[in-house]
Amino acid sequence: PEAARAVSGPLRARRDELARLGIAVVEGDLQQSGVDALSVLLRGFDAVINCSGFVGGAGTQIKITQAVLQAGVARYFPWQFGVDYDVVGKGSGQPVWDEQLEVRHLLRAQSATEWVIVSTGIFTSYLFDSGFGVVDAERKTVRALGDWQYAVTLTTPEDIGRLTAAIFFHRPAFRNQVVYIAGDTLTYRELADLMQAHWGVEVNRVLLDKERLQAEVRNHPHDVGAKYRLAFARPDGVAWDKANTFNVRQGMAVTTAGQWLASQGG
Repeated sequence: PEAARAVSGPLRARRDELARLGIAVVEGDLQQSGVDALSVLLRGFDAVINCSGFVGGAGTQIKITQAVLQAGVARYFPWQFGVDYDVVGKGSGQPVWDEQLEVRHLLRAQSATEWVIVSTGIFTSYLFDSGFGVVDAERKTVRALGDWQYAVTLTTPEDIGRLTAAIFFHRPAFRNQVVYIAGDTLTYRELADLMQAHWGVEVNRVLLDKERLQAEVRNHPHDVGAKYRLAFARPDGVAWDKANTFNVRQGMAVTTAGQWLASQGG
């Protein structure tokens, strides 16, 4: 709605750009509208790619999925641009991850709507964000979550967009399956080595074991970063071999962690 009312600025420029491409804007409220209202908005579309993120709060992804199914949309790419929720399972400590797993259950319980899930790992920038607490540029410190051999897969939003488009139009079409992509997959030891080379100084390497991470969550129950650090401290579900990804099989160039760092300067 905000973009629809904009008369100037970046939102209006974005809307004008979409109009030049023949793309119309449909107004709706993912947070306030119910399943019935959303399904009416979606009913005229053959396919829906959900790029909403978690901005709508708890339950939003289930509601959108229910609306898509109720609308009879033929093909759906849900907002699952993250870790492998099947492997992670329920009880990760991240309620939104539990909800993502429930979305998969909803999709698999029906056959009218074909679906494709794109697993991307963490957004590249978030791995290096000070709020995540893994890479600390000020203290020249890298903190491993759980174990130095644990790994994390990461992909930039730009690459996610390009690769999702390629997956959408790929023939033969992907149907009712998870497709893995990756800009990079690094162990925390490899990440520390990368940051040492990038900073040009000896890196402080700190292991945050599972017990310490659990204590942080207990002591700071409203700290989103603490919950994410605990959720990522695992040997599976949050990383996969880049060699087996769609982008490698298709020979599509993506941004590695090192390339992303270089693009950010110091």
